[in-house]
Amino acid sequence: MTKKDFFRLIIKIFGLYSVILIVFTILPNTLSFVVNEFNFTGLIEIICTLGVILLFFMFLIYKPDKIINWLKLEKGFDEDRIEFQNFNGQNILKLAVIVIGGIILIRNIPTFLSNTFFAFQSSVGNQLNKDVIRYGSTQNYIQWATSFLNIILGYLMLTNYNYISKILNEKEKQEK
Repeated sequence: MTKKDFFRLIIKIFGLYSVILIVFTILPNTLSFVVNEFNFTGLIEIICTLGVILLFFMFLIYKPDKIINWLKLEKGFDEDRIEFQNFNGQNILKLAVIVIGGIILIRNIPTFLSNTFFAFQSSVGNQLNKDVIRYGSTQNYIQWATSFLNIILGYLMLTNYNYISKILNEKEKQEK
């Protein structure tokens, strides 16, 4: 299996995981806000949410090569082929950093997009929806900022996995 094939497989699995996560978290949250007071804005919100879900799914499933090239996931490995028989500690660390960074990124994108949308909707639409959606408590902003920082952390882990694995490997050697 080549590196590119392996990362394609991983990205497609993340794509399916993220769609499931979005369908079971973002969509119900959106529907719960719309059910309280169904109006034209709510209908547009549902359509936009479904559109974003569909675009995100299509991009992760059908365009993994663009993600691999953009994040430069092929770089930093010694060989083009990944042989699982002789998968050494350094390669396992690289893979672990990539997987953890991807999970952090995928799990926090929906939260960040939801908070961004709700903040925008509450600031723009308060005259239209008569304060039905209240956004702006400290907890909302903390959750928004935390998800943003986690997205940055996940991105940095994905783009610098080689450097991170070298640091972790050096610390392991120093402890011995």
